[in-house]
Amino acid sequence: MKSDHSHIMSTIAFVKLGGISFLTLFFLTSLQAAPESGTVTVAVGEVSAVGEEGADPTPVEKGDKVAVGTTIKTGDDSRAVVVITPRSAIRISANSEVVIETVDEEASPKDVLIDLKQGSLGALLKPNAAGELDFKVRTPSGVAAARGTFYSVAVKDGKGYAQVKEGRVEIIPNEEEN
Repeated sequence: MKSDHSHIMSTIAFVKLGGISFLTLFFLTSLQAAPESGTVTVAVGEVSAVGEEGADPTPVEKGDKVAVGTTIKTGDDSRAVVVITPRSAIRISANSEVVIETVDEEASPKDVLIDLKQGSLGALLKPNAAGELDFKVRTPSGVAAARGTFYSVAVKDGKGYAQVKEGRVEIIPNEEEN
């Protein structure tokens, strides 16, 4: 059975114009681009994105769209803010590397997973978003899952750290760390 999202669909239509029949062939292609996962609202200094492993980094500017799977890197004295969903955003600090792993706005609650490879980021969730949004930041040490509205996560020397500014954050250690 063909899926609307994974196969090329074709429609053949006969169109009559002025008594003359025309055979019109339309090929409708379901584009399989990665879903957007947010919009860059701030890009200061050296901020770049890599869409695919092995691809060359491209500069990131305010207004750019960021797709799921994109790696965002910041240099010295640089930072970026990405609005992930209408109720969440991340602030990526200098000398950081972040991968937008999952953004599923169809799930209930909405599912967001950010992979912090190095550096630090702040996660800002709108008040009372905890029931509507499962927002997680993965680090080498484990996962910090939002149970509040504002927290930051850092990776230093391969270890993950979380600081809660407001609300609660559940820390789920990686299996290897137990």
